[in-house]
Amino acid sequence: MVATGTAVLTAAPAAAESTTEVAASTWAYIDSAAPKASFVDQGGDAPVGAHTYAGGTNHVSKSYVTFDLSAVRGNRLQSAYVSTGETAVTDCSNARSTELWLTAPAKKPTWNTQPAELLKVNGPYLDSSCPSDRLTWTATAAIQNALDAGRTTATFVLRLPENQQGDPKFGREYDPKAKLFLNYDRPPAKPTGLSVTYQPCTAKPLVVSRQVVLGSDVTDPDDDYPGTEFAFWPAEHPDQRTTLGGSGRTSAEITSLVSEGVTYAWQVRGKDDSGVTGPWSATCKFTTDFTPPAAAPVITSPDYHAEAPPGSGGTGVPGTFVFDAKGDTDVVGFRWDGGYAAADHRGGKATVRYAPDWSGPANLSAAAVDAAGNQGPTAYYRFWVASNQPGVTCTPYDDYVGVTRTCTFTPYGTTPVTGYVYHLTNQPDETVAAGPDGTATVTVTPSDPQLTYLQVAVRARLATGYLTAEHSTSVVSEPGEPEVESLTANPTQGLPAQFRVHAVLPGSVSFTYHWNQEDLITVPLDADGTATVTVTPSASFWGSFYGYTTTATGVRSGWGGLNVSVASNKPNVTSAEYPEGQTSGAVGVPGTFVFSSPVPGAASYTYDFGGGVHGTVPAGPDGTASVVFTPTQSYINSIRVTTTFADGTVSEDGGYTFYVAYSSPRLTCDATGWSVSPGQHIQCTLAPVQANLASYGYQVDSGPQTTLAPGPDGTATFGFDVPADRQSGSYVQLRAWSTNTAGTKSDETGTSFYVYVNSGASARGTALAV
Repeated sequence: MVATGTAVLTAAPAAAESTTEVAASTWAYIDSAAPKASFVDQGGDAPVGAHTYAGGTNHVSKSYVTFDLSAVRGNRLQSAYVSTGETAVTDCSNARSTELWLTAPAKKPTWNTQPAELLKVNGPYLDSSCPSDRLTWTATAAIQNALDAGRTTATFVLRLPENQQGDPKFGREYDPKAKLFLNYDRPPAKPTGLSVTYQPCTAKPLVVSRQVVLGSDVTDPDDDYPGTEFAFWPAEHPDQRTTLGGSGRTSAEITSLVSEGVTYAWQVRGKDDSGVTGPWSATCKFTTDFTPPAAAPVITSPDYHAEAPPGSGGTGVPGTFVFDAKGDTDVVGFRWDGGYAAADHRGGKATVRYAPDWSGPANLSAAAVDAAGNQGPTAYYRFWVASNQPGVTCTPYDDYVGVTRTCTFTPYGTTPVTGYVYHLTNQPDETVAAGPDGTATVTVTPSDPQLTYLQVAVRARLATGYLTAEHSTSVVSEPGEPEVESLTANPTQGLPAQFRVHAVLPGSVSFTYHWNQEDLITVPLDADGTATVTVTPSASFWGSFYGYTTTATGVRSGWGGLNVSVASNKPNVTSAEYPEGQTSGAVGVPGTFVFSSPVPGAASYTYDFGGGVHGTVPAGPDGTASVVFTPTQSYINSIRVTTTFADGTVSEDGGYTFYVAYSSPRLTCDATGWSVSPGQHIQCTLAPVQANLASYGYQVDSGPQTTLAPGPDGTATFGFDVPADRQSGSYVQLRAWSTNTAGTKSDETGTSFYVYVNSGASARGTALAV
C-alpha cells in the first residue's frame, strides 16, 4: 500500500548536503489466509512472517510502506536509510532475519497480486536488543533505482526469507510508521551580479583593457562558499567555447586567453565540491582593447601662459586649462593631476579649472584615455605662477607670553585685495578687511606658555573672491617661568622646608605650585614679585617643587622649580660597645644602644633586636633614649627602630647592624697524623677568649658534658680515650665551650678525629669554631 510522507528539514551535516526525514503516514499488509484482501491503515502493528491465530489457523503476512520522494527529486542523492522498530517477537532465541525489499509501485497489494520485489536492501544492522526499538537498512541504491525509474514514491516490503516465512517461531511485528532518511546535495542557484573587470554587465558589450576578470555572485543552499565554472567564446564563433574553473571561487581572470579587438560572450554556473552544477547564467559580452592612444594630448591655458617671472595668475587664482586629443577618435577623456576629465566628443577636448598652491615654476600633466581605460603618453605643461602672497611683519618679535604683538599685512601682486584671513599658531582663523591702500593691521597675543616659537600665517582675499596661498612670519613668546631657590639647607622628612620664589613674567601677582605632584596651591606674590613657601615633606628621598606665576589679567607663565633631596626622619642609633658595621664585644657582653631623632618631638622609640627582644622606651627631655642589650649569638646582629612623635605620627623604619665577635675558647689537641686508633689517648688544652671566665666544658660524641676549672693562667687541660670498640672509618666528635661569671655560655668550638684500625697509626685534629 502506498504511503504519503511528510518532509522535515534538519540541520545540515558537516558535508555540503541537506538532510530530510520522510515519515510513512499510511501502510498495508497482506495475509495468505485472505489472498484477495488488502489491509490498508489497519489498527495495530505491521505483521511479518507466520502467526497462529485462534482455532489453529496459520496466517503468513508481509507489510508494505511507501515514502514520498519529492524532497530529493532534482537533487543528487548521497545516502538513504529506512528505519523502524520491532513491537513484538514470537521467540527471541531465533536470530533476526527480516528482509527489506524495494518493490514495484502498489496501491492496494494482496496476497494474490503482490508487487514485484525489485531490489533487496542491505540490513538490518546488528542490534542485540530484542525486541529492538530501532532497526536500520541502507536504502541508497533502492532510492536511486526508484528515482532513475522516474517514480515519485518508493515502496518497500518487510518480509522473512522463504525458508522461514511459514514457521510461526520466526514471526515478528513492526511499527508501521517507518521513516526514510535522505541525505542529498542541492545544486547551486543561477548566478547573478555578472561583471567584467569589476564593471557590471550591460546590454551593450563592455570595453576592457589589459586585464579581463569575469565575476559573479553565486549561492548554494548547501554551501556558503560554492565554486564556479566559467565558459566564454568569441561572440561570432560559439563553437569555440572554452570552459574553466573560477579562481577565488567566484571570479576568473582570462587576460591571457583572449585576443585584441574581439567581442566575447560568456556565462557562469555554480559548482560545489561534489561536482554538482547549477544552471548557467545569462550571457554577458565584452570587447577587448589592449592598445592605448598613440599620442599625448596638447595642453594650453589662456590664464597661465608665462614660462618665466613675473609669471601670470597667482596662488589661489583658478585658471582654465584645455586638453586636446587632436581628432584621435580613440580618445574619450583625459587623466590629469586633478582626476579624470571626459572629452566633449571622441577625439575632442576637455576643459578643467585649476588653482595653483605655490608661486614660481609649476607644471600640469595629462594623458589621453580610451574607452577601455588604456592610458596614452603623458603631456606636461610648464608655466610660472606669479607671486601674490601677502607680506606680514609683527612687532615686538621677542617678548613674554601674554604680550600683544602688532602685525601688518600688505598686498603683493596686481590683483586688488579686499581682506585677509590670518591665525596665530593653534588659534582659529580670523578675518580682517583691507584698507584703501590694501593693507591691514591686527593684534595677536600668544597665550600658551608651552609654545615658544609661533607663526602668524596670513592669506589675502583677492577682489575676485579667491584666497592666495599662505605666507607667515615668526614671533618668539618667552614663557617667563619663575626662579625658585631652596632656603632650607637639608630638607628633612617631617620638618618644614622653605623655598623662595622670584617671578620672571612681568605683572605676576600669584604663584601656583605643587609638592610631589600633590594638589595645586596658590599663594599671592609680594610687591617685588617674590613669595616664601613652606612645605613639610611626608616622605624621604626626593622632593619635587614646581609652579607657575599668573598675572592680574590671567596670563600664566611656564613652569619653574627644582628637585631636592629629602632626608629621612628615621631615628639614629649609636653604641659605644657595638659600633655599626664593626665586629666587637662578645656573646654575653652587654652593650648600650642610644636612640635619637633628627626631627624634634620624639615621644618614644620602639625597637626590635629579633629573637623576641623588643619593646618601647620613652624619650627623655633631650629627645633621646637608650636600652641595654646583651647578645646571645655571635656574628650578625641587627636592630629596627621607629620614632613615635608627640602628635602620634610614626617615623620611617631605621636599621642598625653590628657584628658580635666569636667567644669560643681556643682548642688544641696532641693527636697527629691522619687518623686515630681505637683505645688511643688524646690530650687537649683550652685557652680563654671569653671575658670574666668562670669555667670550661667539653663533650666527646654524645657522652656526658664535663666541666673544667681554669688554672691560674686561665687554661685547662683534659684527656680522653678513643672508645676501644670504635669501628674503622668512623669519626670521634669533640665539642668545647666556656662560661663566664654571669653564667653566659660562649660559642662552641670543636674538632673531629678519623678512626682507622691500623697498629701504630696516629691522628691529627683541627679545632673549628662552631
